[in-house]
Amino acid sequence: MLRPQPPLRRLLMSTVLACGVVSEAASQTPEYRLPLGPPINQGQAVVLDPGTSTDQLPLRYGVSGQSLFAPSTDPLIVPGPPSPPSEFGPLIDSSLLGRPGLDPELPIERFRRSFYQGSEVLGGYLWDTGGGPSGLNQTFEEARVSFGLPLGSMDNILGMQPFFRVDHFDGPETIDLPGQVYNTGVNFLNQKQWSDAFSTTLILSPSARTDFESSDSAFRLFGLFLLNWQVRRDLKVSVGAVYFDRDDFNWLPAIGLIYRPTPWWKLDLTMPRPRLARRLWRDGQNGEGWAYIGGGIGGNTWAVQRSDGTQDELTVRAFELLAGYESIVVGNRGITLEAGYAMGRSIEYERQDIEIDLGDGVIVRANWRF
Repeated sequence: MLRPQPPLRRLLMSTVLACGVVSEAASQTPEYRLPLGPPINQGQAVVLDPGTSTDQLPLRYGVSGQSLFAPSTDPLIVPGPPSPPSEFGPLIDSSLLGRPGLDPELPIERFRRSFYQGSEVLGGYLWDTGGGPSGLNQTFEEARVSFGLPLGSMDNILGMQPFFRVDHFDGPETIDLPGQVYNTGVNFLNQKQWSDAFSTTLILSPSARTDFESSDSAFRLFGLFLLNWQVRRDLKVSVGAVYFDRDDFNWLPAIGLIYRPTPWWKLDLTMPRPRLARRLWRDGQNGEGWAYIGGGIGGNTWAVQRSDGTQDELTVRAFELLAGYESIVVGNRGITLEAGYAMGRSIEYERQDIEIDLGDGVIVRANWRF
């Protein structure tokens, strides 16, 4: 069906998205750490009162039941000034992990100790369940390379990520659509820790979104600014603004809330990718695996040339329900496998003010970080 774009749909879209937007970079909740405490003598036992949390205990202590022991076999544990935590491995009974009040985990190091931070390749397919001449199947491939640079300290990081993505369109026959469109540019990320409770996140992504046949309005800029407040160890709140530079929605206020009651559960009540995640396994500081369910908003806006030679702006949009598995491996490595269902799909040409509704679709995606 070919019809003018209703203004009510644009208003409803803005209302939904105003619930909040947060980037993945801002959604990383710090892992639970144990602060370094005062030294104890070799073999000395300290008995915990019922309900005492091990987050008050030094890293060098071992946990056995409800008692703590300085292992007499460890020559480093001697009376004297406390040593840096990095000199000791955690001596925590693994059966205590994830129990309420007992979260003695060290974080998985997500970064590499070099300027080069890794590469990743992504791909996916969306199958239109309606089929027929009005159906639209979509495929994409993307490659990214990441770099990181401390700006004076590790509390002030600049990340740079060049990327190149190709989206392929198969259909519909009811309107002219380019066979493929491209998105290439650089993501810039700055995260600065101002205090134990407050940090800021700034993302700028200048890019060219085009079919390479049209240069009119091809330059686009995604921007995000967030003020992050670590309310308590298991709760983070973020407020700010996001600039999409898309024709269906442009900029919106951003509000995010991340709640992690235990190391095994994480609830992210933010747009555009809210999710509930459950950790399936963990291998010390080497890696962990998560299963999740959530939602997302797909599509983008590109500058294209129509079949009659006119310049226009194409927007493809979908609302997604997703389920997936993600492995996180030390050094910014891992994989993500994702499947889902797309609904509310549409194609829009901006300058002719035309919108075509599409059928629902099934999504399959994969991401490999190496």
